[in-house]
Amino acid sequence: SNLEAKMRARADRWKQQPYPFGSEMPWDSTGQEEVYAWTKYFGYQDKAEVTLNAILGYDPAIPHWGYNGSARRYWDFIFAAKDRRLERQLHHYGSALNAIPLLSEYREYPDDFYLLRVGYGGTMGALTDIDQKGFASAAFHSFPDMLKSDPLSGDYGPNFFGYAWDTATYVVKHPQFGWLAFGGNVRADGGTIKITPLDSARTRIYLAPYGLWLTLDSGKFDAVELNPKTGAVRLGLGARTLFTTAARLRIEQPAKIDGVGTYAPTSSFKFERDAHVVPLVSRANWIELTVKR
Repeated sequence: SNLEAKMRARADRWKQQPYPFGSEMPWDSTGQEEVYAWTKYFGYQDKAEVTLNAILGYDPAIPHWGYNGSARRYWDFIFAAKDRRLERQLHHYGSALNAIPLLSEYREYPDDFYLLRVGYGGTMGALTDIDQKGFASAAFHSFPDMLKSDPLSGDYGPNFFGYAWDTATYVVKHPQFGWLAFGGNVRADGGTIKITPLDSARTRIYLAPYGLWLTLDSGKFDAVELNPKTGAVRLGLGARTLFTTAARLRIEQPAKIDGVGTYAPTSSFKFERDAHVVPLVSRANWIELTVKR
């Protein structure tokens, strides 16, 4: 397509540059997400890795709401804020945008728990800029003499885009902490692991033990159940509504995990535009996924 040809031309140019991202600032956390996505798409893995490592160089994992996953940035208060200062900004739009490559990479390599910690921190950090009345600030002033959100929205929009793009529930079996759910609740009930998605979209679930990325083009996830012994997955979908009469389920497995085969629904559904079309009823809707034999 014309779009792909134009993006390949850009990616070919990026491939020749050592660090093909940034802005008019001395250095910046701007542009990494599209460089990562397109260089990966065209098979320029070395450039995608350079981009990912640049993000990890300034995007920390720190047990603090303002710094965890907060892309290091100093300049924007000078140009897009009410209080013009050169200082460390907390959760400017770099946080949620830079989380896009981190979480995308995590879905391919779910053993790298650090990627999830930082990526999810950046995703949730975008919400810390919204106050109780719904106002969205450009970022939070971190210097001790201020410690407050800037009263102008500035460039907040890309931050919320990153959040909307990234929000999902991630389910992990951690070697030290056991079963964890980022963006939801998880509990063991006998031999079944039960997950309640609580992220704001409830349309994306990643099951790290299976490298399984489940997304809905329509409908909502109400619950997910795993059987670790058999690998079976049950999905509880929200009830039919006036506007949502069917769920459209996409099943992807970006991670290649030893011993895990290809998942598919046990029931036969119409397959349309890369999604299984699941008719909904007015009560709980359960479907099961198992590995194809």
